[in-house]
Amino acid sequence: MKLVFRIIGIVVVLIILAAVLLYFLNEKGILKGPISDWITNVKQDIVNIFDHTKEMVDDMGTQEHPVQDSINIP
Repeated sequence: MKLVFRIIGIVVVLIILAAVLLYFLNEKGILKGPISDWITNVKQDIVNIFDHTKEMVDDMGTQEHPVQDSINIP
């Protein structure tokens, strides 16, 4: 079982390293075409998720009963 988790960990690390490498190659302008568009779209999606989450947390912080108000909103 320990070997399985070790293999999973190695695969996850390799995927993360490949994603970081592709991101930096795209930022330098080395990548072109559909892969560049895809990386740009994924980056924009991640930035939008972060921004929307931050806005939601800020909105909840200004409400008197944030949890109750969030549950009651349809």
